[in-house]
Amino acid sequence: MTLIKSYTLPIVTVSEGNLFEHWTKANARHKRQKKDINHYLSEISAYKDKKIVVKLVRIASRKLDAHDNLRMSFKFVVDAIADILNPGKAAGRADDSDLIEWQYGQEKGKPKEKAIRVEIYAD
Repeated sequence: MTLIKSYTLPIVTVSEGNLFEHWTKANARHKRQKKDINHYLSEISAYKDKKIVVKLVRIASRKLDAHDNLRMSFKFVVDAIADILNPGKAAGRADDSDLIEWQYGQEKGKPKEKAIRVEIYAD
């Protein structure tokens, strides 16, 4: 697979599984994540009928548990990207496609740095 596109976006991700906050605060973050993904990545719809690998890298000053918290932190980002690549599916179902492989990673960033990098790979 060859790296086709790489985007570094100022999107904050948190461990959704271990976070206890009021539902309105979480809902606002989820909406903001989806809106930002649609704004920055709308051009990736050109890859919607191709087999691709989408690698999501969390950049923050502290790392998350890579087993489950890292994946959970990207849940709404994945849903938004999948909606661009696989439109017309029910909410939360677009990421279940044989054409998209999801990979996750994380990097230690500078103090107070919070971002994600989305890398698109294809043959």
